[in-house]
Amino acid sequence: MSKGSLQDQLFQAGLAKKGGKPPKKKKSAWGRVNRHDQDANTKPNAEIEAAKKAAAEKLAREQARNREAGARQREAEVRRARQGEIRQLILDHAEKLPRDGEPYHFVDRGVVLSIPVDPRLRRGLATRRLRLATWEKRYYVISAQTAEKVAQRDPTHLIALPEGGETRDSAYADFTVPDDLVW
Repeated sequence: MSKGSLQDQLFQAGLAKKGGKPPKKKKSAWGRVNRHDQDANTKPNAEIEAAKKAAAEKLAREQARNREAGARQREAEVRRARQGEIRQLILDHAEKLPRDGEPYHFVDRGVVLSIPVDPRLRRGLATRRLRLATWEKRYYVISAQTAEKVAQRDPTHLIALPEGGETRDSAYADFTVPDDLVW
């Protein structure tokens, strides 16, 4: 009864082919389009080039922005390090101020201020062997060598002392005003 297997009979009838089922096309993980399909790349060359150019420009902008951000960050780090050095110089080398000394008057940003000093500190300030420095709204007396180091980093932390012996009016040219004048 059986002339052969069912497969042989189907081959003879022409209902099946010898190769079996045709292999399925593999789909791309990115969608329904086969990656190796020739029809998938139907974009014209101009659109592809424009997309590549836009991507390159975006990458260049991002790199420039990253360089600028890095430069700002490095600048901020340098500024913080410099402020730390200034703080250490001023606080470590500050002269101890007496509690009940005579007031020494000076001008900072247009405001007359005073700190208590003893005669040794007053002479040092008058002869410029000592200088006034400010840190976080407090005033300190430091040596001239330390003041030079602070001035190299940021001179805004130093208080300008008045020049002695200046005459502003020719009628008073014969009379000099000492630097350590007590008010």
